Parts: sequence; C-alpha cells; structure tokens
Amino acid sequence: MAATLAEAQQAKPSGAVVFDPITVTATRTEKLPEQIPNAITPIKRSEFTDHQPGATLDEFAQGAPGVFFQNQYNFTQDLRIAIRGFGARSPFGVRGIQLRVDDIPQTLPDGQTQLDAVDPALIERMEIVRGPSASLFGNASGGMISITTRSPREKFELLPRLVFGQYGFLKSELYAGGRIDHFDYGLFGSYLQQNGWRTHSSMENWFSQVKLNFQTSPDSDWMVMFHKFYSPDSKDPGALTLAEVKDNPRQASANNRLYNASEAISQEQFAIRYRKSLAANQTLTLVAHTLHRDFQNLLPFTNGGQVEFDRWTGGLTTQFTSDHTLFERANRLLVGVDYAIQNDDRQRFNNHFGVRGATNLDQVERVQNVGPFFRNEWRVTNSLDWVVGGRWDWLHYRVKDAYLVDNDQSGKQTLSQVSGTTGLVYRLHDNHQIFTHIASVFEAPTTTELINNPAGIGGFNRNLKAQTSLSKEIGLRGKPGGFEYEATFFHIHTRNEITPFELLDAPGRAFFRNAGKSRRLGVETRLATPIWNGFRGEIAYTFSDFEFERYIVDDIDLRGNAFPGLPRHRWEGRVRYTHPTGVFGQLHVHRVGEFFVNDTNTATNDAYTLGQLLLGWEKKYGSFEGSIFFGINNLFDERYNANTRINAAFGRYFEPGPPLNVFGGARVRLVTF
Repeated sequence: MAATLAEAQQAKPSGAVVFDPITVTATRTEKLPEQIPNAITPIKRSEFTDHQPGATLDEFAQGAPGVFFQNQYNFTQDLRIAIRGFGARSPFGVRGIQLRVDDIPQTLPDGQTQLDAVDPALIERMEIVRGPSASLFGNASGGMISITTRSPREKFELLPRLVFGQYGFLKSELYAGGRIDHFDYGLFGSYLQQNGWRTHSSMENWFSQVKLNFQTSPDSDWMVMFHKFYSPDSKDPGALTLAEVKDNPRQASANNRLYNASEAISQEQFAIRYRKSLAANQTLTLVAHTLHRDFQNLLPFTNGGQVEFDRWTGGLTTQFTSDHTLFERANRLLVGVDYAIQNDDRQRFNNHFGVRGATNLDQVERVQNVGPFFRNEWRVTNSLDWVVGGRWDWLHYRVKDAYLVDNDQSGKQTLSQVSGTTGLVYRLHDNHQIFTHIASVFEAPTTTELINNPAGIGGFNRNLKAQTSLSKEIGLRGKPGGFEYEATFFHIHTRNEITPFELLDAPGRAFFRNAGKSRRLGVETRLATPIWNGFRGEIAYTFSDFEFERYIVDDIDLRGNAFPGLPRHRWEGRVRYTHPTGVFGQLHVHRVGEFFVNDTNTATNDAYTLGQLLLGWEKKYGSFEGSIFFGINNLFDERYNANTRINAAFGRYFEPGPPLNVFGGARVRLVTF
C-alpha cells in the first residue's frame, strides 16, 4: 500500500494530496467500509463539529440515517439514542446499543450505557453500526457505536476552546498533546454549565481525561487511559401534560420542584490496552478496565424517592486475529472472550420534599457476564465476501437483601443465549456494493429493570424476561464520481420486547414488562454530493413502520398499535460551504414526523422541524490556527418537545425544548516545535 501511495504521489502534480483510505474498527478489526455486510456510518471530525456547542453526542452524529436522538437538554435523564427503534423507550441512559471508546467498553455487563462521561469535543472519529451487534459484543439489539478520541498530530499542540450561549450556557475546554519518538500523550479537561431554558433545569459538570500510547517494540504497543467525571448537581424539570405545555412550556413539573428532583454523579475509569503481533498476520489484543460510579438521585415522590448506589465494574477482553488463506483465498479469523462484572451497593430512602427520610431498600446487586465469540471473514471470489460469526452470552444476576423489613428478598437468576450472524458483500463495481445480513439477537434486562419491581418489594421482578430478535437486511451503497449513497431495507421480528410503564403512586420511576411479539420494517437512505466550489450537500431519510403483533395489557389488546417514541418519517439534510479565505457556513434541517407517546396510541407528539445555522471564520498562520464562530439553534423558532416520556403517569409525557437561541465562541490551535 505504501508503494502504491508513493507512486500515486509521484504521478500527481506538486501540491496534490493523497488521502488515506477510510477504515472502520467497529467490527473489532480494521476493515474498509465496503467490505462489511452491515449498514455502517463512519463519521470523521471536521471544522463543523469543531464549532458546535460541545454539549451532547448527537452534535457529532448529525445526518446518520436510522439513528434518532432525543433529550439534549435534560442532563439528569441522559441523551436518548434509538437505532432502528431499539432504545427509544429507555427512560434513562442508553439501552439496546453497545458503546466503546478507544476499544474500552462503556456499556455495563447488564447492557446499560451512560453517556455523561463521553465529551463530544474529545471525539476524533465515530462509527455507527446500525443493526444487531450481539454476535460480537453481546446484549445489544440496535447496534454499536465505536468512538475514537483525539490523539496528537504534532510534537506538541495546545487547543483551548470557549463557547457561550443563551440561558447561561458555557463550555470551556483545553486539550494538550504531543509525540516523542514512540510515545504520545493527550490531556483534556472541560467544564460545562447551563441555567436552562426551563425552570429547575440548571446543571454543571467537569470532565478530564489522560490518554497515553507507547510503542514498546516494532510489534507491540500499549494504551493507558484514565478519565474523571463529576456532576455535583443536575436538576430535573420533569415532564408536563399537554395542557401545561400549552399554558407555559418553561415551567417545571410541580412535584419535581417540590421534591427537588435532581442527581449528583462522580465517576472514574481506568483502562489498559495491549496489542502484540505474535507472528506474520497474527495479532493478540488484551483490554483490562475498571470503573467506579457514585450516584445519588432524588425523584418526585416520597416512598423510596431518594436513590443512591456505589458501583464498581471491571472487565477483561482477550482477542486473537489471524489473516491467512482459505482455499487459496484471503481469510480473517477473529476469536476472543469478554468477561465483565458489575457490583452495585444500592439504597433507597424516602424523599420528604428533598430531605432524606427512612431507609426503603438496601441491597447489593451483582452481574457477571462471560461472552466467547468468533467471526470469520472470507474472500470467496474477487467480488464476493462472506462473513459468519457467533457468540454465547452467560449472565448471572445476584441480589443480597440487607433490608429485611419486608422479608429476605435475596435471590439469583441466570440467563444465557447464543447469537449468530451471517452476511454477504458483493461488489458490483469498484464503487458499488450490495450487501445482505441476517442475525439473531439476545438482550437481557438490566439490573435497574429487574429490581424496579411493580410489586413494591426488593429483589428481582421474576416476571421480566430477556427479549430476542431475528434481523434481516439488504442494502446498496456506493461512491460514484465523488457522490455517496446508501439505501437499506430491514425487517426485525422480536419476542418479549421490554417496555416501560409508570405507576400512579410512583410517577417518574419506570417499571418494565414484556410485550409478546413485535415487528419492525424500515428503510434508511442517504445521499451526499461531492465538493463543488466549496459547497457540499447531504440528505437522509428514515422510514419506520414498527408495531406490536401480540401485546395485551390490563385486558386491552394492543395488537397492531405502533411503537411509541418513534416517528414514522424522518428527514435530515444539510448544506456546507467553505471559502478559501477561511469563511465557512452550514445549514442543518431536521424534520421529525408525528409519533405516539404511549402503547395504547391515545396520545401523540406533534411533528416538528428544527434548523441550525452555523457561520464562522478560520485562519491559519504558521504554527497558529484560530477560528471564531456563531450559531443559531431552532432556527425556525419551532414549539416542540425535546423529549417524551413513554407511558408516563398522569399524562406527563412532554419535555419542551427551547425556542430560537444563539451561541458563539472561539477556538485556537497552537503547535510548538
């Protein structure tokens, strides 16, 4: 490859640039996107992501079809991500999607992911696998998000950035990194605060990360990473009824103010990755990681309305990759095993209007997960690749009850399942591929889903089962003449879908049950133009026809009802412009169709259109690079709901988003030799 690139450089006029080919690692090994039989969206950092507010992950992932984000403004509930409908009804955190940062798992052994300790300003590259990833990563129905954080490009570089916005928004960042022979380092710190547009929605947090890379020999390297996240107080304004939204969308729920609904978090993570080439075309990768999270949460009711847990998790991944030939054709075999353990020391107390009351629950919850996996990628012909893989997941849940007032609710539960996948990629031409993929999916309940028992006692909800799915998809993609296009059709059939609901005496707390059968039909499309005189356009459309096939609640048959929380139609488009003088601009428009907010399909969230205008100027002079920028969010001043709470009690489904608002800032990059 190096020789080919060298020849290409010699053949081109002076000053021509030869770009490295784009590769992805979301399937555990480095591959070209056109070699993967999955719908996958690779996203690289650009000047347009450099000049976003830097508050939530969706700023980096704009334009990805099939991926729906909600809840960018309530930091107590975390950003909600849905891929092909999985995760849309999660009341907090991310469900059904695996997340890894620099190969380090951020998804817990029980399948839940928190995004608060992922700063979008630190992301260099993101890869989104749309569709089941259980055969590689376990416990994920919707897909996989792989993030690579920044590494230094020079001997030493310093990058401060400062962003201001309406409603008390402030984001300050500082990155410093450098390279010395076979060693590089990156140090990052940020501070984020906002007063919030709605009453009782203020927040602040600090984040810092250290990332070190060592090449200890020509065939081995180490990565060491440590991060710290601290959020001392994040307020939850809660959801409103439709009448309250119409009357005053800025108000907080009365009970959320009365009970001081909020949360506080302190988290640390340490991880090590070691890679070694054992022989020609054989690589061994070891990843070890540990995480500690101290969490306190106040909910808007009395009985058990204060939650506190001390969490320790850790894990070890061993992975072996071999590139060889099979029947005189290139073949890659990947085998490995993931082990992870999670230990939560959880207490609940009564919430007397923000003051801690008597103990309501005291128990230790433990989850262990073992997942051996394999994947084989074979070049059948010059035009056809075949991929086959599988994984066996074993999850063991154990709860030790220390609150014996309601008798001893200690217990244990074991779930296990095999997940498999097979797929084909056929190259119609150098610039076009057709692919198809079939996968079985296993997704187990999280500890929170199991211990939020509607019976009102400790221990596990024995009625809650794991959900399983069978996914089939076919797609076409290509890059002819600088254009990029893709179109994917999928069908997913699910049994025992885990769905949330609320009880009238505990509004704001989610409980969970299984729907009998459900099915998803969908189409994901995207088209991007080449750069022409500084302009580039992009448009994506997602069609989602998701419904229950068998689901009875309180003797009501919900068969044929649409999934709540997901629009049937969604459009997203943007136009970018960059001038040789350094002036740049972007117009981003997002159209979300109407969708239901409860399983009975009796309440809806209206359609809305959001726009963002971004303008800026960037200048480079020697070792100095600087930019200023200005943006307008909700460009059309739309009245809309930034988040919906599915099956909420008392009709409190809606969390309104802010009207037209502005932000701006400055960014500097200084390179010192």
